[in-house]
Amino acid sequence: MDAITLDRILGELRPLLTGRHLSRPRLVGPTAVCFETSASRDRRLWLDAGRGSAGVYWVGRETVKRLADERTSGRSRQARLHLRKHLDGARVTTLARIAGERTVRIETREGELVLRLSGPAPALTLVVGGAPLATLGDGPEAWPLPPEAPEREPDRLAPEAFESAVAAAQAAGRSRRRAVLAACPALGPTLAAELDGSAASFAEVVEQLRRSRPTLVVPGPPSSWHDADLAGPDAVLLAPAPLERPGRTVLHLDSWSAAAELFLEARRRGLGFERRRRAALRAVRRRVLRLEQLGVNLARDLARLADETVLRREAEALLALATRLEPGASEVTVPDPHEPGRELILQVDPKLGGVQNAERRFQRARRAERARRQIDLRRREAVSALEEEREREGSLLEARDGHDLDTLEPVAPLGEKKTGAAAAGPPHYLTSRGLSILVGRNARENQHLTFRVARPEDLWFHARDAPGSHVILRDNEGRAGAADLREAGEVAAFFSEARRQPKVDVHATRRKHVRPAGGGPGRVFVGHSETLRVVPRDPEGRLRRR
Repeated sequence: MDAITLDRILGELRPLLTGRHLSRPRLVGPTAVCFETSASRDRRLWLDAGRGSAGVYWVGRETVKRLADERTSGRSRQARLHLRKHLDGARVTTLARIAGERTVRIETREGELVLRLSGPAPALTLVVGGAPLATLGDGPEAWPLPPEAPEREPDRLAPEAFESAVAAAQAAGRSRRRAVLAACPALGPTLAAELDGSAASFAEVVEQLRRSRPTLVVPGPPSSWHDADLAGPDAVLLAPAPLERPGRTVLHLDSWSAAAELFLEARRRGLGFERRRRAALRAVRRRVLRLEQLGVNLARDLARLADETVLRREAEALLALATRLEPGASEVTVPDPHEPGRELILQVDPKLGGVQNAERRFQRARRAERARRQIDLRRREAVSALEEEREREGSLLEARDGHDLDTLEPVAPLGEKKTGAAAAGPPHYLTSRGLSILVGRNARENQHLTFRVARPEDLWFHARDAPGSHVILRDNEGRAGAADLREAGEVAAFFSEARRQPKVDVHATRRKHVRPAGGGPGRVFVGHSETLRVVPRDPEGRLRRR
């Protein structure tokens, strides 16, 4: 937010707030606070020290409810305590900007708030008795105040002096935009980006500022906005003059406060969406790395396994010796029963006879075979989970709104333990062929099971025209048979309000054909499905439970 916009907003707020009381300071994020005031029951004073959204705002009560962020930090919680102690009920005496700077002072008899928008990062500092008590924002505390520098105001700074100051700052190693801000801090980053550092470009901008009006440069009409459209650092711009941006929409609002409120809403939406998406992408990419490493480890374990075919061959050769194994022998040479004329040299336990040594090799062969099956199954599950996580990553990158992210929260990877309520999870049964059946127990668990746990190719069941549980049949390898579908359908029929009927019709479809519907958790829209007519059966005592 530039100094010109700040001045216009403060000009609108000054007659409303001067002599009025601030009350009930509330954190609306780790870097922002809002106050109720005696000036209006429906409006709030919002002071923001966040990157990309810093500024002074006069916003509606409903807007505050929509935009408030419950995240806090130790620094913000400490600031909240001091704000409540010193400014709850304080009367505003002054709202002003430091000349030549983008720093705002809000003075009361009990203390003052200093909001600095310039520097490495914005900061909002509470000052009482000339000493800073608490600060919100990522930057250092906004105290002491910078000296007044009216000569650096855009309408007082000569274009030639501006050009010289920019050249000196660039010679010292600063980028062009930083050099422009050093020469005229009041311009702010948005206007600074419009200048090339020359006297002519500065004079042109100053001339535009003489006809300033509240302007927003946005991706399109507000009704068409998607959260992803608002996520970029320059996706939404608030300026006191029109800015040329190809393909962008320019909005002129009736007041500076209204323009700032719409800007805050757009920035909060975009920043919140991008923060959630980055966190989800980090989680998915961690899971991808773990699953890739799991695949490597399983392949190594598989390579280390003894060959059960060779072990059985050796065991059969030892059985031919039977009791003819010489006492104390640790190595024997025996004919290969599968290749006449070929001999095998085998290590044996001298304490055991030929039959016992053969049985030991048979046992090792059975263990190796069982381990190979288990490792092979885990490898297929890991490959399936890895493909799912990569699909999830692609979907996250293509997501457009916050509700798109709701259904893309990663599920726990293989081998990851859960704690608390998540450890219990939905009831988990096994079909007679060993496939997993998961059952939702209420509306919220149905929602979670269907859209966060189930994979797109899993099978989804629900009693037709009757409230009941969502039932998921895991089908990682596409090997679910008619018996598995029937058993899952019987479970869905049993966990529904139609369970007392002799037979129940049950929806059966792939999870990818199920979409969330409005009206609350657990409500869905089914694209297409088959109908199974089954007898409701209690899985307890009939199906194995995990």
